Amino acid sequence: MRGLPVITLGRRSFSGPFLSPLWLPAKGAGIFAVLVPGWRLLTFRALHFACAGDFSTPGLLKSHPRYGEWARIAGTDWNLYVGTHEMSFSTHAEREAAQRELEREYRPDFHAPVASGETPSLKTMLLAQAMRMNRPE
Repeated sequence: MRGLPVITLGRRSFSGPFLSPLWLPAKGAGIFAVLVPGWRLLTFRALHFACAGDFSTPGLLKSHPRYGEWARIAGTDWNLYVGTHEMSFSTHAEREAAQRELEREYRPDFHAPVASGETPSLKTMLLAQAMRMNRPE
């Protein structure tokens, strides 16, 4: 692990969560999680899991098709967090298997490809509204 803060998602330890605008990704392969603050203090909700061959790839988050949707759910970029699980010397297949395992456990609502980059789905809008009003779905 590169950073001191650690969050456990599934059976894996992730470095972070780090504020998205301030995140300085390390060079290396692994899985990253896009997170938003949860209902209680110091809890986080996973929106998306993805594997990366190199976390330091420019625009890894901001060029993602779902970035606009994540920012709308969070309300602002400053409410969007990133956690990373380094898997040095792993193959792409190993990273994808770990990603699928996490998705099965957490069932994030926002991992499918977006149909239109401009219009969020009704489910996304309702979830964002519920999170802002601090009530369950």
